[in-house]
Amino acid sequence: MVEVLYFADFKSITNKEKEHFNLHEKKSLMDLVRQLTDKYPKLGQILLDPNHQEIKKTISIAINHSIIDRHEIDTYKLENEDKVAFLLPVSGG
Repeated sequence: MVEVLYFADFKSITNKEKEHFNLHEKKSLMDLVRQLTDKYPKLGQILLDPNHQEIKKTISIAINHSIIDRHEIDTYKLENEDKVAFLLPVSGG
């Protein structure tokens, strides 16, 4: 199972702090994103660019507590027990 951790707006949309997804085979990170946005359409508005082809450049993705390089997003293959978090830009005042 892959564990998705929800923070900030993601937590508000899903009403969860985390959620588990079964992987029947190696899935790409983008497969997980599609699964999430199918389940929670509002997540798509935050995660995906307007043409829904890629993750917005303002979103960072951590897998097992390490931020992955943007160039890896399309090809990254998830493993069972991976922990995935989508992070919004930090703002403050």
